Amino acid sequence: MRFTVKSLLSLLLSLMTAGFLSSAVAQHYHRGQEGARPMPPPERRMGWEERQRLREQVRGGQMSREEARQQWRDQRGADPGRRSPEQREQLRRDVIDANRDLQRR
Repeated sequence: MRFTVKSLLSLLLSLMTAGFLSSAVAQHYHRGQEGARPMPPPERRMGWEERQRLREQVRGGQMSREEARQQWRDQRGADPGRRSPEQREQLRRDVIDANRDLQRR
């Protein structure tokens, strides 16, 4: 099989371009993932209807963005899955005690 210089250069250029583009896409995708927070568990997520209601109230001028954010934060704070600082501290102490008891056995 014989290749001409023109066909070899064309092939080389297309391979370099494909490699550059795939590298650029991979870097862009990776950069977009840096600093991204993991999605909360389903029981802590606000439902689509609730988010849509807040959006419509903000767009309609019935509520400011800050009020909507505060309402969202309040709803998350009322979630029974979330613990207060006192509850977290008690849980931490309980785990330490349980680990100490486990080591004694």
